[in-house]
Amino acid sequence: MAIDLVLRKDWNARPPRGDYTQLDSTKGVKVHYTGGRVDPGIVSDHSGCVALVRSIQAFHMDDNGWIDIGYCVDEETEILTRQGWKSYRELRAGDVALTLDHRTGMSEWQPVLEVCVFPAKEREMIRMEGPAHSSLTTPHHRWPVERHAAGGTERRWVTTETIAHPDRIPAAAPCADLPAEPKWSDAFVELVAWFSAGGSSNGAAIHRPRRDHAHLMRIRAVLHGVPGGSETVEGDLVEFRLPAATGRRLAEVAPGGVPRFEFLLSLSRAQLALFLETSLMAGDAGRDRLERQDRAGAEAFMFAALLSGAGATMRRVPETGMWVTTIRRQQSLVPRPALSVRKETYRGRIWCPRTENQSWLARRDGTVYFTGNTMVACPHRKVFEGRGLHHLPAANGPGLNAGHYAVLGLVGNAGLVQPPDGVLHAILDAIQYLRDKGRAGQEIKGHRDGYSTDCPGDPLYAWIRRGAPRPGGGTPPTVPSTPPFPGRLLKYPPVMHGEDVRTWQAQMKKRGFDLAVDGAYGAGSREVCRTFQRRQGIEDDGIVGALTWRLAWEAPAS
Repeated sequence: MAIDLVLRKDWNARPPRGDYTQLDSTKGVKVHYTGGRVDPGIVSDHSGCVALVRSIQAFHMDDNGWIDIGYCVDEETEILTRQGWKSYRELRAGDVALTLDHRTGMSEWQPVLEVCVFPAKEREMIRMEGPAHSSLTTPHHRWPVERHAAGGTERRWVTTETIAHPDRIPAAAPCADLPAEPKWSDAFVELVAWFSAGGSSNGAAIHRPRRDHAHLMRIRAVLHGVPGGSETVEGDLVEFRLPAATGRRLAEVAPGGVPRFEFLLSLSRAQLALFLETSLMAGDAGRDRLERQDRAGAEAFMFAALLSGAGATMRRVPETGMWVTTIRRQQSLVPRPALSVRKETYRGRIWCPRTENQSWLARRDGTVYFTGNTMVACPHRKVFEGRGLHHLPAANGPGLNAGHYAVLGLVGNAGLVQPPDGVLHAILDAIQYLRDKGRAGQEIKGHRDGYSTDCPGDPLYAWIRRGAPRPGGGTPPTVPSTPPFPGRLLKYPPVMHGEDVRTWQAQMKKRGFDLAVDGAYGAGSREVCRTFQRRQGIEDDGIVGALTWRLAWEAPAS
């Protein structure tokens, strides 16, 4: 059957706001779905399909700010970077932010690929509010959630409007990027914590009340064997005078008693736990609670807690002016029914960063959580023309656009979930059309094959994995196989060893790189990785993440 193409003019598409990027050939097609709820009534009423496609275009252009058909948070929401929390005004592409690998449940540092900011206008947003959570997002904003099932914990993506009672939003995750080899001694790490709680501005001394006998004994144990130090008593205070060299180092890593983020980033997992334990002991404000007169000190403690994999909140007490950081031992929260969830009108800017993991650690009103970031065939076997032939799609994500066209099936994750035969036929008609007219390659894959996303939904993805067979019979095309991403970043230094390294090295050698397949990711592997990344037009950081891993098998030969 020839394609039943609904041209842009036929579904009253709005003209694009700019020029498309030219796309001359691809490896194939990535299949997507709409997400959210799709009214099952469109199966019997084609006008509903037209209205849905127009609403998708309106959302992409008006809310996302894209030039054509192809989700966000309010102005108060911040993102955690290696330099600390940043607003959308301060954030820049290339800043390294903490993200969540939703497949492994581990957090990772990844560069921000793009900062998408959309103009202030009246919008309907959804506010979720409670003692440990505050968010204001668009209804289609995406969230990584965990859902307890019979076989264990299931990880999936949902939108703000579709979060259900069993869903849990991750508020913390162990960091996969912590140093394996300590840079500092444990004694010095503990000394930094004591100094932060009661040290002189120049790093020369630490002061503690005479009544804190247990604390004094611990500080003496830390300073034992450090030559050049002294201990004196003045009134109710004990002063530990530090050797000059130790004082200078303390002043460097914690100027004014506030640990630098660079110092905290250099600590191993065990040393972060030691720093937190000592800081809480020195602060003496109660279990899992630290009080600071200065906000910077509270921010540093929160940063350390989040790096350790613990959750945290931070708020200022108006009566005392103190900043209070509280460690939360629960690593997730249940939004429904624990939170107040309501729709409200919002008139400010909305924004979202893009990262490879499609997630980021957010903070709003002192509460912290992981959230998601930004990112047509119908049941009547009709194919809607989107951006058209030879035009770069917006939906596939960074690093994927040059490799695949995008085809969207009008099914969702609620309502119309199971794709009717008409949708499957239309998708295959569109794919054949793109092959015949748009120089598309033979691959048929799902959006989730490149990124941690539920798109194109389980039923549609299962059909793709079966080979995308034509309903009623037909020979399914071959689906290329890429080894699953191992779940950890391959990087140097230090040298990393493993079968995952050997697998990647063997593939790069097949691609023509001069590389030893020895299972050790060192300087040579890093340089090969950087060269390959530059050829693919992605960030050349020398780290094999999910995108670089996938492209090693799927990118066209250069």
